Amino acid sequence: MRILDKYLYKELSLTFMAVLAVLLLIMFGTETTRLLAMAVEGKLPPSIVMHVLMLKIPPALELILPLVALLSVMLAMGRLYQDQEVVVLNSCGVGEAYFQGRVAWFLLPVMLLTLFVTLWLSPWSLQKERELIAQAQVSAPLAGLVAGRFNSLPQSGGVLYAKEINTNGRLKDIWIRLQENDRDVVMLAPRGHFEWINGRLALVLLNGQSYEGLLLGQLLTVRQFERFEGFLPELEVVTSRPSVAAMPSFELWQSDQPVMQIALQWRLVVPLSVLVLGLLALKLSKTGPREGRFAKVFIAIVLYVFYMQTLITLSDRVKTEQWPLWLGLWWVPLVFLVFALKTERWLKIKSVAKFREV
Repeated sequence: MRILDKYLYKELSLTFMAVLAVLLLIMFGTETTRLLAMAVEGKLPPSIVMHVLMLKIPPALELILPLVALLSVMLAMGRLYQDQEVVVLNSCGVGEAYFQGRVAWFLLPVMLLTLFVTLWLSPWSLQKERELIAQAQVSAPLAGLVAGRFNSLPQSGGVLYAKEINTNGRLKDIWIRLQENDRDVVMLAPRGHFEWINGRLALVLLNGQSYEGLLLGQLLTVRQFERFEGFLPELEVVTSRPSVAAMPSFELWQSDQPVMQIALQWRLVVPLSVLVLGLLALKLSKTGPREGRFAKVFIAIVLYVFYMQTLITLSDRVKTEQWPLWLGLWWVPLVFLVFALKTERWLKIKSVAKFREV
């Protein structure tokens, strides 16, 4: 490997890792905030927040790796243009084809990594996330209870309110409504806790009162009790069919449904987008002596948004049979690839036009 090759690969690798780290931190911050809000609202057990966050990395990589390739190549090569290093290399006989080849070889492992993520890792993580949340709801049924709020009991078994809920399962100032067929019982107790009795979870209330028939217009029955043991409805895993995004790629390959086929096309087009957007970034990285290093970053981001939005729109149209499946998504990266290869000529024409105006 030549010294120039090592130098270019080093610049591209360091910039790639820096951009990837920044975008992952942004993604982590957004997802962490959303998952913590779900945990506070009782929609997600706090004990699995970090596990769910880790499982969300592969689907995020599926979207940000093309953007990382675009920005890293543009920033790394933009610095070389800004420091006039490319001008010196061009004067030594190093042409544009050399840089295209080096960028393509650099992006090839990234493209293969993205292919691995889209075809296997991302569906696996989505499926594991679904199973983890379902199992956590069974193994930790109290994780979703929030103090100071009316919490729905499993399987529509009633409503539970507690002013305070300690980490050890102790409750204070409890109000609970239990519904069983035609029975409607309201109970109040100053203290309570949860216990496992004979393998089942029971709510134990101490020194409270129960009111039966209060809300159904029946004969009101009031009772005092020193200790009440009520078994909560058992939780069951809801075995719903996984989404298309969580289905294995082999199942998508065997299916002839448009929804399945377009999902498989998406998983194949996204890795190809890494190479296409990287070559596009190489063309956009060219800057003049008086242009800043980040002069065309905004244009690159706009092109990325337009590129991904086009893929998403066409994917939705194929699902609704408004776009032919045989054409699908393949033409989008091909059009952008042609645009990337023809950008230099367009920039020269634009520069000549500006010179003539002056």
